[in-house]
Amino acid sequence: MYRKVKFFMLVIITPFILCGCWDQVLVERIGFITIVGIDSAPQGDLEFTYALPIIDPDVKSSKAEILDINSDLARIARDKLNNRAGKTLLAGKVQVILYSNKIAEQGRITDINSIYERDPSNPILAWVIVVDGNPRTLIHESENFKDKPRSSTYMDELFERAVTYASINEVRVFDYDLISMAPGIDNTAPLIKVIDNAIEVKGSALFSKGKMVGTISTDQNALLIAMMKTLKQKKYTYEANNASVGSNNKKQTSAIQLGQKSKKINISFKNNKPIVDIYLDLTGHADEYKWDNLNNEKEVKKLDASVQKQIEGDCKDLIEYMQKIESDPIGIGDMVRAKNNDYFKKVDWHTAYKNATITVHVKFHLIEYGAIQ
Repeated sequence: MYRKVKFFMLVIITPFILCGCWDQVLVERIGFITIVGIDSAPQGDLEFTYALPIIDPDVKSSKAEILDINSDLARIARDKLNNRAGKTLLAGKVQVILYSNKIAEQGRITDINSIYERDPSNPILAWVIVVDGNPRTLIHESENFKDKPRSSTYMDELFERAVTYASINEVRVFDYDLISMAPGIDNTAPLIKVIDNAIEVKGSALFSKGKMVGTISTDQNALLIAMMKTLKQKKYTYEANNASVGSNNKKQTSAIQLGQKSKKINISFKNNKPIVDIYLDLTGHADEYKWDNLNNEKEVKKLDASVQKQIEGDCKDLIEYMQKIESDPIGIGDMVRAKNNDYFKKVDWHTAYKNATITVHVKFHLIEYGAIQ
């Protein structure tokens, strides 16, 4: 009898416990911020632009609500917008933070990012992106892309795809802030621009001591990733001369998809000067090749040597450019700091890096050139 009463009481009480809801949030009353644009404004203020997707099925004229405001702090800007927005603003769903190249060149990204680190309502997984131009203009223009999905979805998918093809590095808020705290490595950030009714990934912005000091193309970024970590997949357009192709000896273009087997970096010192040797072991798949005789082993070896020489030359040009602008995204300084800390403490690393001897050694082998011969 006691067991039956106990079971009966449990059946009655359980539904009341499971149906409780103390922190109910009505989605219809919340404005989820998905994109934040930040640029400098007159009198030291910041120009903030927020994009909020419209989820009301009765509103079909626009994909997002865009709010513009100027303020000296991000938190103040959001609080002011809450006084004019139709819904309570929530920043927990921010996917993309767009900084102008002006803000990046002033070295203000790290300071502005601080609110996204400290406030738990802000996501640290949002993309950190540099805009070649004005973020506010880009956000407003992207809203008019008739053949594109919602701007935040479009950008997020675009950047994910660009990372897959090594056109940019994946840079989130926490990535950027962690690197900004390390004295022996510099940040990069994806660089974008509005072109022909679309957003185009232009390459990467390079930083030195927290300030944007230069840019590289998407092809150069692939080689940078090969020297930074491991290049998974990149279609590399290779141009070569072959006298046997036609009488006019024009350049023949080949598309080679690069992969990477290994990377090794050796650092030594000579006359108190860093000597850096970077070894890259790369492989390739020939997607397009005009000469049509890759079934010949001699021709394959000839192509291997040609591509290897060109990649070494491109890496050399990239290294020289990064040394000129004193940007060390590879993290050579971080390796020196870890293994030769006494030397690192005695020098200004960016000066030492600029004067270092850095040589890239490339080994390339074509492993596939098509299934049909």
